[in-house]
Amino acid sequence: MAISADQSVVAIANIFMTIAFVFRCLPYQIFSGLLVNLPSIVEWLAWFQYLSIPRYGLTALQINEFVGLQFCGDIPLNGTLPPGMTCTGEDFLKNQGIDYTTWGLWQNHVALAIMTVIFLLIAYFKLRFTKKFT
Repeated sequence: MAISADQSVVAIANIFMTIAFVFRCLPYQIFSGLLVNLPSIVEWLAWFQYLSIPRYGLTALQINEFVGLQFCGDIPLNGTLPPGMTCTGEDFLKNQGIDYTTWGLWQNHVALAIMTVIFLLIAYFKLRFTKKFT
């Protein structure tokens, strides 16, 4: 809505939305943690993860689903795990670089709410101050 709110022609608004989705889709996916493990991203590109809207929803979903899970069950491990193996959901989240504390969950909700309010305000002000046809 924030992108297309000030367009007077629906077709142009549709084109702008398509272009925005095409050019934003790949960075959103890469820096959301879905395609690439976030701790493995080089430091000079790591700040892009904070601009990725899907990252916050995906992280909140992962925290909600993985905390408290036991993957190994009753398998006797003799106190050692093979390299790269995780037995709990918390181990998996830690490996992914996700803060799984209560605030770690809620900071994703807060970030999504703030982004929603900002984009809605942008759309409102664009609509409010657009010249109307008389």
